[in-house]
Amino acid sequence: MKRVSIVSTGSELVHGHIADANAPFISARLFPTAFVVVAHHTVGDVPGDLRRVILSALDEADIVILTGGLGPTEDDLSVEVVGGIFEAVPEVNQAALERAKAFFGAMGREMLPGDIKMVSVPRGARILENEVGLAPGFSLERHGKVLIALPGVPHEMRPMFQNRVEPYLFSLFPDGGRDSLTLRVVLMREAEVNDLVAGMNIPFDSIEWGITTSPGMNTVRFVARGSDPIPSESIMRQAARLFGERMLHPSSLTLEDEIVRLLGERGLSLALAESCTGGLVAKRITDVPGASLVFRGGVVAYSNDVKSNVLDVSREVLDTFGAVSEPTALAMARGALRVLRADIAAAVTGIAGPGGGTETKPVGTVCFAFAGMTADRAFTRTIPGARERVRMLSSQYVLDGIRKFIHSMK
Repeated sequence: MKRVSIVSTGSELVHGHIADANAPFISARLFPTAFVVVAHHTVGDVPGDLRRVILSALDEADIVILTGGLGPTEDDLSVEVVGGIFEAVPEVNQAALERAKAFFGAMGREMLPGDIKMVSVPRGARILENEVGLAPGFSLERHGKVLIALPGVPHEMRPMFQNRVEPYLFSLFPDGGRDSLTLRVVLMREAEVNDLVAGMNIPFDSIEWGITTSPGMNTVRFVARGSDPIPSESIMRQAARLFGERMLHPSSLTLEDEIVRLLGERGLSLALAESCTGGLVAKRITDVPGASLVFRGGVVAYSNDVKSNVLDVSREVLDTFGAVSEPTALAMARGALRVLRADIAAAVTGIAGPGGGTETKPVGTVCFAFAGMTADRAFTRTIPGARERVRMLSSQYVLDGIRKFIHSMK
């Protein structure tokens, strides 16, 4: 196994202005491989500090992955510092330069000195093409050690890591793979998932496993400790029995992936009516490629006037039961079904907080409804926590409810 150390650079990370999203992503990508992450380092844009941390990382690991510091500003120091360590002076990469010229030329702008800096790399480095941004990544090898430098912007770094770095690492170390299996469980507590997995009939002495938790989702990863395959069929059979409908299809990374797949397989269309989630459910659905084939659209009915005038929720229902109620949620779903001419509609209305709660309907009270041509369903949940947690978990309940509603249709 090869040891990996990750160095995230940027004073904005050290000062707490933004959170490091790169190191967790890289670690998650490498977890099911024989590349073992041994440390995460975060360092500011100070040359001496950056040099010290990189040298320490090279000492503790076989591979160092550095993110950040490849931009056009004076505090982007990765090329200079890494070049000093590897005794390689910076030079302009011509392919990246031509790409940058074309980019700025299309905008009618001249290249600035900082832009030239951005397309420079240490002499002799292997170039890792940036398909999203302008700053190329690079790698250097010396004395059995490998240093890989990538941009710090997550939406540039992630495709570079998947499309460039991973194939490069496996070309250097062909024995870097390990057999793995991933399953995803929705709307269960992490402790419940942990206890059920721990009780499964699995050869744990030869399998490493762990749980990653996000709002409404637990991802369980099993990785072989050695070169032997893991008993995937046995694990999946046991998991299906233990988790049932809470377990996603193996091909689905998220609930929204699962819904788009199911709607496509069944030839169904979906509409949404959202209040407290403010369009979050629609955003998650439309993040999935191919969603346009199954998603008709959504209405963000934040005010009662929109609920009435757009979705035809009657004033009688609103006055009698209130905006946050199952009758209102059902009326919203039926209205979306009719107005947007879909096969299935889902609605959500609730009190996300921090204000607006009452004794009978405290903050976190959220009502959900699902409507089809022949059936309706509604339920209420009380979701504790801050506003963003209520909204995110509400969107998870909507998506999970849509999935169950699809399965209930004959």
